[in-house]
Amino acid sequence: MEKQGSRALLAAVIGMGVLLFVGSLVLVGVLVHRMMHPSIAATRPAVSASVPTLPAQGGYEALMLDEPAGTHVELLTTRPDGMIAAALSGGGSAERIIIWDPAARRIVARLLIGR
Repeated sequence: MEKQGSRALLAAVIGMGVLLFVGSLVLVGVLVHRMMHPSIAATRPAVSASVPTLPAQGGYEALMLDEPAGTHVELLTTRPDGMIAAALSGGGSAERIIIWDPAARRIVARLLIGR
């Protein structure tokens, strides 16, 4: 009986060793693939022109967003690619969402939501 138990334990240890080896190979493969193929979002071209800038104030250039007077920022959120999505309302215009790329200092996309 003791011989049967030790065989089962040996089989379990060998099985777990094989699983660890295969898992390590998969992990290394994923890491190599990600290094060789960077994310597509970082290389995608922008769809709109840059935002005009104002003279420097306090050591940085101020950005001027060409939205109508009375526009309110309803929500700001950051995206995993470093861009900022802002939901805007008011100003006599339809509600809208803009995607801003702070690194390139430009508005990348605008989504207008019906009146």
